[in-house]
Amino acid sequence: MANTGLDQQFGLGEAELRHRLEEALEHAMKTEGGAPTPHALAHAIARILTEDHRTMSTQLAGAGVEIE
Repeated sequence: MANTGLDQQFGLGEAELRHRLEEALEHAMKTEGGAPTPHALAHAIARILTEDHRTMSTQLAGAGVEIE
């Protein structure tokens, strides 16, 4: 049977995304004085999305897919 990819993870998994987002948000909030500001939330989300995209890029490169 052909591998459909449905049994493999692409990018960071849900639990890892949640964990990293919590850490990034805590860090951003500490930087801004402890308040859960929209800026802190946006910073944390952008940071985690960047990490997720890097993970996907590495996975694609490992599969022989080139992205320009």
